[in-house]
Amino acid sequence: MLEICNLGIKGRLAPLNWHCVIPGLIALIGPNGSGKSTLLSALANLVAADGRVRLQQLSLLDLDMEAAARVRAMLPQRSDSLLPISCLDVIRLGACMLGASESQIRLVLTELVTRLELTPLLGRDFCQLSGGEQQRVLLAKTLLQIWPTLNPQGRLLLLDEPLAGLDWHHQLQLLQLLRELVARGVLIIFSVHDFNLALAHADGVLCLREGELVAHGAVSVLDADLLARVFQIRTAQLIHEGRSFFMPLGVTTRLAN
Repeated sequence: MLEICNLGIKGRLAPLNWHCVIPGLIALIGPNGSGKSTLLSALANLVAADGRVRLQQLSLLDLDMEAAARVRAMLPQRSDSLLPISCLDVIRLGACMLGASESQIRLVLTELVTRLELTPLLGRDFCQLSGGEQQRVLLAKTLLQIWPTLNPQGRLLLLDEPLAGLDWHHQLQLLQLLRELVARGVLIIFSVHDFNLALAHADGVLCLREGELVAHGAVSVLDADLLARVFQIRTAQLIHEGRSFFMPLGVTTRLAN
């Protein structure tokens, strides 16, 4: 489904190889500055990179902006560049390159607004919202672009810290929506700082350190040794109802490779 071959950016991202053959929810983890945002931007072809990225026989790095918008969507980290328009207009931007009819857009937009509990915010100025409210509006915009009933060609969703600024209720709400997208054939790669969330909800993990992919596979690759090596922390592993969780106990000295 997705094949990454020698994808790299000199000085920022070491050549990376990885493939995924089925839809899934893949957690991208690593310390601050490890290259998570860079990797997601490279996959979305938002920054120049060497190598090759193929999504179902399409070369993502060779697509123009309109063609890319039909097969992948990306939520970047929130910036200080705020749009002085209504929340409804922000969300509608997600469909601007899809060529869908107004009735189709309205149907999916209404569903997402309801599911993300955004109805009271639609008429408000985006700039006046709290950080968490802005995040939910931007998530709705991104999901609108990739939602299968509106864009059946959409197959890859890239999310840079989508849970940032969300309370537990809205985090779980979003994760449920992402699970539904996976069930409908979308591969999702999302960066996350909470590796316990990755353990609980993801199908697989990509772990970066200093621009290099140091571990990947099922969530079971996350163990105390890896967390010590990558995050320089000591942890205790807890088991509850068959699930593993890690409790941070303290920092460690930096370990050699």
